[in-house]
Amino acid sequence: MTKTRKICYGCLFALAAALLVLGVFFDKTIADAMYQPENVMAKVMESVGIFPPFIFVSGLFAVLFFLIKEEDKNPLLKKVLCVIAVGLSYFVFGFMATEQLLESKLVRALIGLGTAVMLSPLTLLVFRSKSRDSLKRLSIFLIFASIVALVSSLVSINVLKYIWGRPRYREMMADGDYLLEAFTPWYQINGISWHGHHSFPSGHTCSATNLLVLCALSEVFPEAEKRKTTIGFICGIYIFAMAYSRMVLGAHFLSDVAGGFFVGLLTYVVARYVYFDKCRIVVDAIMQTNQSAAEEELAKPKWEEGERVEVELMPDDGAEEELIITEQVVDQTEENDSSKDS
Repeated sequence: MTKTRKICYGCLFALAAALLVLGVFFDKTIADAMYQPENVMAKVMESVGIFPPFIFVSGLFAVLFFLIKEEDKNPLLKKVLCVIAVGLSYFVFGFMATEQLLESKLVRALIGLGTAVMLSPLTLLVFRSKSRDSLKRLSIFLIFASIVALVSSLVSINVLKYIWGRPRYREMMADGDYLLEAFTPWYQINGISWHGHHSFPSGHTCSATNLLVLCALSEVFPEAEKRKTTIGFICGIYIFAMAYSRMVLGAHFLSDVAGGFFVGLLTYVVARYVYFDKCRIVVDAIMQTNQSAAEEELAKPKWEEGERVEVELMPDDGAEEELIITEQVVDQTEENDSSKDS
């Protein structure tokens, strides 16, 4: 881990800690000032905000689909399973994204099915034209991104939500609790809650924070190193927009989005250190294999026996262009055998 990365991580963790401290004193005040339950843009962000984990998982299986060789054991079965995994990921996304908009699970399932049918082919088309070397590099990155997304957004966040049992601001408004008597500070664990009261931490903010994995693209694509500042800036804007939209809808308090950001950031930092730093030997071995394969491809002759080779010469004295056609000479032994037969 470089010194620059350590400083950057330290500043981000300090920011999350500062927001958690501010939340202790100003959660209710900020929530009262920001609450706009009919904000259209915030509702759109609520629906699409959980997208990053699913795009990483579906992208991984799409890449694996094209890495399967015909000489592998049961290639058709493996490809079918990859396609099913891509579609299933998008189905779950479509089903979960409409949770706040629709009550009917059947309708939500149909929307999930439509999402899978629409996005699965597009995802496969994105990776279809990639070289095998690029696909292997992408698989290394997407395995890392999927680990971060699954561990933080789909496991840690949901477990913490049920354990904390913190009431949401909009739940208290819906119950007519305008004085926020049911409010509890973020550090107070209320016990397991199966129905509602899942305010702390923010899952949407954590999902948005998962986009920070894009900053690790340079680990497998060195050319991305010069764009890491731009990538980090764009990710920061998206994370801020997501956190802001969650507070506007009354879905979360300031400390909730700070907690979601903290969980997402911590998972990313630990996973990147273990995956790319401590286990770098594995990544380097795969990259070396790719490099060796590429070198072997370049070393192959560009013409085979009996193939015509055209060479175009441009004389310096301005004479007309001369086209010389050379043919590979037939093996002398075969020629002698032919003359004997005749």
